[in-house]
Amino acid sequence: MAMTLMRSSLRQKLSSQIHLSKSLIPNSHLPFSSKVSDRIVKLAALDPDGKKHEVVGLTGQTLLKALTNTGLIDPASHRLEEIDACSAECEVNIAQKWLDMLPPRTYNEEYILKRSSRARVMNTHSRLACQVVLTPELQGMIVAVPEPKPWDIP
Repeated sequence: MAMTLMRSSLRQKLSSQIHLSKSLIPNSHLPFSSKVSDRIVKLAALDPDGKKHEVVGLTGQTLLKALTNTGLIDPASHRLEEIDACSAECEVNIAQKWLDMLPPRTYNEEYILKRSSRARVMNTHSRLACQVVLTPELQGMIVAVPEPKPWDIP
């Protein structure tokens, strides 16, 4: 009897720790699944030449990660992501249907996009790929990767 109570107590402790640790995971509001296949989000991306590429990402990843894994954005061009400094080199244009599904741009994202725009007028479809988190609702999203701006070309 004492052994059963001890196991039950241990099971409750572990259960509460697992619940607590899931709440500490970033993007924990997203559906949690242990199967990778349940987390796959397939997108279409147009490169600067207009060629269509299939992009595969995972729920909770940024669009930037999916695009760099596909080779559409050079990972070295966005090396500042880890230190929260951004140069808008991951700017993408998102089709209106999916743009409406995304949370609005933050003040910082708008500032960065305006600062990097030559005319200081922001394209309404522009988003920073590092700020777009993939969700199952974005399945089939279409994005365009624009040409590098003249000042970004080495």
